[in-house]
Amino acid sequence: MSVRVGIVGPGGIAGRHADALAEAGTVLAAVAGPDREQATAFAEAHATPGHGPPAVHATAGDLFAHPGLDAVVIASPHAHHAAQAEAALRAGLHTLCEIPVALSLGEAESLARTAARTGRRLAVAHTLRHCAPYLAVRELVEAGELRVTHVVARTLMLRQRDLGMEGRPRDWTDDVLWHHGAHTVDAALWFLGAESARERGGDASGAVVVRGARGEPWQGSGKPMDVAAVLRAPGGGLATIALSYHSRLAVHDLTIIAEDRTLHLSGGALRDHDGVLVDRGDGDRMEREGLARQDRDFVTAITRGRRPACTVDDVLPAMRVLDGLARSAP
Repeated sequence: MSVRVGIVGPGGIAGRHADALAEAGTVLAAVAGPDREQATAFAEAHATPGHGPPAVHATAGDLFAHPGLDAVVIASPHAHHAAQAEAALRAGLHTLCEIPVALSLGEAESLARTAARTGRRLAVAHTLRHCAPYLAVRELVEAGELRVTHVVARTLMLRQRDLGMEGRPRDWTDDVLWHHGAHTVDAALWFLGAESARERGGDASGAVVVRGARGEPWQGSGKPMDVAAVLRAPGGGLATIALSYHSRLAVHDLTIIAEDRTLHLSGGALRDHDGVLVDRGDGDRMEREGLARQDRDFVTAITRGRRPACTVDDVLPAMRVLDGLARSAP
């Protein structure tokens, strides 16, 4: 029996989820969005062959009540993620929530409790964890072959105009800390072995901000567009994080430093001093492949009754760091 899925927020990233979920064998049963025309066009474009177009709903709540749904993808604007994920779990739906799962640590912890109480899975789209070069680094960490002492991570881009993935203007404002900061901080802590510490009974949530600063709110968005931080992970490793939505040169890379080895991850390639270890082409191709792997894992977790590879519990260490930075004075 196919998993029946609904999608909330029919934007650019939702289209990628729809394609990936179709490849994983699901049926797209319902779509929800405030713009009826956009939601209907999305439903028609992503209809599952042999099943007709998905039902179109005006609100997430209406979609959660759609009969026969097994799971939902939350791909709405960031400010709605926590409330919609909470409602989906309470409605008995397994949930895959786009990043960030929430805009505070308290909201994320509440979602973790709700997922545990309802017995539903809450996967979070930290897609980098499913990308081949990132998986290669993590495998070295888990095997004990790479003892990371410092991760230097930069995510710099120009996002002074709020355009979606397809170049359409959006009616909401992106946030460098909670969006790309969530990706970047989580990847750094993942490489530093925070989850491994938790599995061994250690304190995976103990990553702390040693130094952190946000830029002054930019008049164009009302939000800080630059963030800098130095973090210390539970095992003592450091992460140096640089984020910007003002950079006219796009940079997205991580340097992973150990006593006996240094790796560099940029675009879809992972290198060390001897050459290329993994090459998945450009970053967009790598992330598309990672999203397909992520969504397939979500579906498999539902059908086999197991835990998804990345749940809300796994990203709480990163959420704690982001929450601390959000509370710090600019």
